[in-house]
Amino acid sequence: MSAKIYSTNCDQWALGGKLINMILDMHDAPKIAVRVGNEVSNPTEYLCGVRQGCPALPILFDFNINDIFKNIRGVWVTGLTSRIPGLLFADDAVLLAESSADLQDALNTITEWMDTWEMAVNASKCGIMTISGELTTDMTLQGQKVNSADQYTYLGYIM
Repeated sequence: MSAKIYSTNCDQWALGGKLINMILDMHDAPKIAVRVGNEVSNPTEYLCGVRQGCPALPILFDFNINDIFKNIRGVWVTGLTSRIPGLLFADDAVLLAESSADLQDALNTITEWMDTWEMAVNASKCGIMTISGELTTDMTLQGQKVNSADQYTYLGYIM
């Protein structure tokens, strides 16, 4: 994940101060080296991703990913007063749509969000499951085909 998402969203959330600035500085152009035994490689830039071992950045990631469903139409759920665009747990997401067209629109919105924040999705880990109606085909996410499935495992549960 690009460092720009952290600094942009910290501004959006009105987060600031020395701690946030220190965390962002640590994420801005960090370098890594590899140690094997007593030998240490030359440092190289660490350009993307959540820095391993940094406890603050996964928390910032959780804040940032919360807006991934922004501008997604979603579905009406009985008893609720607003549409539900999907389910989100850490970096696992379920999109909810009422039609194939709505689903592709949602996938396009996710693609735009991912591209904006310089993130990539692995479409082979994604699946489209139709609850009622025709089986959806030819859906794409970040230019990759998303396959249809009769069942799908989400957070350990088979649906």
